[in-house]
Amino acid sequence: MWAVGNAATKTMSSRVPRGSISSKATAVSPQQGRGETAPGGVYDHVSFFDSLDRTKLKELLQIRVVDGSLLRFIGKCLHVGVLDGAEYAEPDTGTAQGSVLSPMLGNVHLHCVLDLWFEREVKPRLRGEAHIVRYADDFVMTFERQDDAERVMDVLGKRMGRFGLTLHPDKTRLLPFRRPPAAQTSGKGPATFDFLGFTLHDERARSGRWGMMCKTRHARLRRSIQAIADWCRRHRHQPVKVQHAALTMRIQGHFNYFGVSGNFRSLLMLVEETKWVWFKWLRRRSQRAHLTWEGFGELLKRFPLPRPRIAVRVWGP
Repeated sequence: MWAVGNAATKTMSSRVPRGSISSKATAVSPQQGRGETAPGGVYDHVSFFDSLDRTKLKELLQIRVVDGSLLRFIGKCLHVGVLDGAEYAEPDTGTAQGSVLSPMLGNVHLHCVLDLWFEREVKPRLRGEAHIVRYADDFVMTFERQDDAERVMDVLGKRMGRFGLTLHPDKTRLLPFRRPPAAQTSGKGPATFDFLGFTLHDERARSGRWGMMCKTRHARLRRSIQAIADWCRRHRHQPVKVQHAALTMRIQGHFNYFGVSGNFRSLLMLVEETKWVWFKWLRRRSQRAHLTWEGFGELLKRFPLPRPRIAVRVWGP
């Protein structure tokens, strides 16, 4: 698939500081100039937090935690219910996704079940280079050789099953993700895949070289545009200054996460679609006076929307 630096395993918890997409994106950035690697696997779990085996989780915690009072406290937290609106839930298995401990416990669980197993038991038995990148319960494994990828694919489900976990049948797949030959001057690479809201693919740069790029996942981009459109519809009667401030915050938040190198066109599409939906709902504020496109252009001069910007340069000089 591709080489992911020289580090053995890159693991990230599911709670990161605001605007810290750099830690996620850099974890899947290729080292330019390294040798070609071929197949890779994209994996996800079915109801991960709901299917965690509490007994095995406690056993894994005891490996590193010797404080009995802390272990008892964690055990009590696993049985605490969660209030979601007017609904109260107290699950008998797993960890409630609304619990503040769930992300941490899930990360500890998979670190022992997956990360250490991959480094200590899987990699020494492989013939080629291999790496793993995981964020919460989503992870990508990359392999230099196809036979290595197929062997790991065969045993991975059994490994997860030992700890009460099930791989998602639709989101778990093995695919060839290699750089196209230099002689290929058009088209795309052999495969693409989605990870953390991005679609990763090969693209030919202006220099003529092929390289891995990422763009906002199509479904995720449409969902962001629809969310902005719904907000504009519900708040169209608020003062324009208030609407502008709220839209600016939403767009900037989108840029903080998806503003990575190679994704400029998706960012621009979000801004242009925001202009259209904002114009649409401002026109419907009154049945007497309709806002024209020229008038909306003058309004944008007073209340400009954020311009697309790349917040993180994942690869390149």
